[in-house]
Amino acid sequence: MEINDRLLDVLRYELDKVGLGTSAPVLDEVLLVVKDGKPVAYVQEDGFIIYSTLCNREDAKPVPTIVNQVWEMERAYQEAPAMPIDSVSNYRKLVEYNGITLAARYDGDGQYTFVNWQYTYDNNAVSLGHYFHKNHYSSAKADFLYRSGLADRSILFQLDELTVIRDSLLFRGMQDSALQLEEQKNLDHLLYRVDAMLIPSDKLLPVAAIEMEQEYE
Repeated sequence: MEINDRLLDVLRYELDKVGLGTSAPVLDEVLLVVKDGKPVAYVQEDGFIIYSTLCNREDAKPVPTIVNQVWEMERAYQEAPAMPIDSVSNYRKLVEYNGITLAARYDGDGQYTFVNWQYTYDNNAVSLGHYFHKNHYSSAKADFLYRSGLADRSILFQLDELTVIRDSLLFRGMQDSALQLEEQKNLDHLLYRVDAMLIPSDKLLPVAAIEMEQEYE
């Protein structure tokens, strides 16, 4: 995936929401995350995070969630085609299923707008848009799953349950000094899945794409 100015602007915007700043990269890092001028974490090109040994645990806590979601948004946006309808061609189509499409538009200043539309009967227009501004990607994906019929709310974790899982993963990642590099990568991946609210949508979205392709073969 190309690391571009848009990704960095979105990352800075999201980090600023939680009181974290950024600094020029060091060596092969994409970005240095700081708090009050002190290093918190080093973000590499593949999204892997190395934490400063001097950082406060609470300062570092939101970093993996933000980095994983920003990388996911940018990857999805880079790979998505433009919407094939003139009136909304400034959006890119991320995924569609069962007459519902999830699309994205980059508005600048580190902010995406996501929207779920319903196609009209002839697929020549969209209507009934649910809009999610200021990078609210997780909410947009959850809305897509429910509207398209890919997921039932009853099979998803509740938000308080996800919070417990997230905190447990973060605690181990920060406190387990015996954690190996591969284990840290696995923890970061699990955090990405939890915080993106892709349980089980991380499996369902690729399935939707496969089923959509089969329908048009």
